[in-house]
Amino acid sequence: MGNEILIGDKLRQARLKKNISLDELQQKTKIQKRYLEAIEKGAFDLLPGEYYVRTFLRQYAEVVGENGDHLVAIYEGEAMFGEPLPRREQPITVEGSRTTLHTKGTKSWIDYLPTVIIGLMGLGIIGIVVYSSMQAKNSNPIIGQISSVEILGQTSSTVIRESTTDTSTSDRTTTTTSSTSEKPEMTLVTTKDALDQNQVNVAVKDATDPIAFTFTGLNDRCWIGVYVDGKEIFQYAFSKGEEETYTLPAATKEAQIVIGASKNIGIAVNGQTIAFSEEDTLPIRKELHFTITYQANE
Repeated sequence: MGNEILIGDKLRQARLKKNISLDELQQKTKIQKRYLEAIEKGAFDLLPGEYYVRTFLRQYAEVVGENGDHLVAIYEGEAMFGEPLPRREQPITVEGSRTTLHTKGTKSWIDYLPTVIIGLMGLGIIGIVVYSSMQAKNSNPIIGQISSVEILGQTSSTVIRESTTDTSTSDRTTTTTSSTSEKPEMTLVTTKDALDQNQVNVAVKDATDPIAFTFTGLNDRCWIGVYVDGKEIFQYAFSKGEEETYTLPAATKEAQIVIGASKNIGIAVNGQTIAFSEEDTLPIRKELHFTITYQANE
């Protein structure tokens, strides 16, 4: 396994191509909307179990015109994208007898035609995925075409360069302080949740509007979702080297970032890097909870 994000992204692109909303997909597949969203994000661990993962993948794929058996094989590590499923021999029934023979016989070029067609379709799909990834930074299809997500904030492609930081690390708490001559210092205090080590609390103190997050793709693909007041206001699937900046709505006091693969993304707040995965050895799902306090107006 390990292809969950790619499988979810492929199904989502197929749904958008057919102009089907998540609400319509829920009606057609009878799968709850929250599970459909989890599939598209590659968060298969949110589904009820392995049986439902395979069943939901096949049902979703059937509605959007994809090969559900092939996607299940990719999920189980038995196939790869662009690789057709092995062709099964059809039983041959002997006329006048109930005996069924399973023999290969002599094959003609027509026998290989379905395999060639599936292979060409797979190559075409790979080409579409690669092209979409190359154009994502300009066209931003993952953000602009989602009808079921309410966009409350606005994104900016401006790159915020990191300022010099002084980081001190204790057993479980990391404090980062920025250096500025015009305003009081903004401080980040990062602590891990005592009950769940995959949840990280970040206190942003003495902040000033605007609050901007800068996301940078590091090692491999990674999905990011930003939430304010329980609503998803920004999401993006990053590849290595991609960078995006998102500015929170003014006066936001609490926010949450859900990360699909924590080792594959770097996050900074107004130029200050957040240390949240330095102890991790594998890309795992993490949640960052932000509490923001602002400087008093003089």
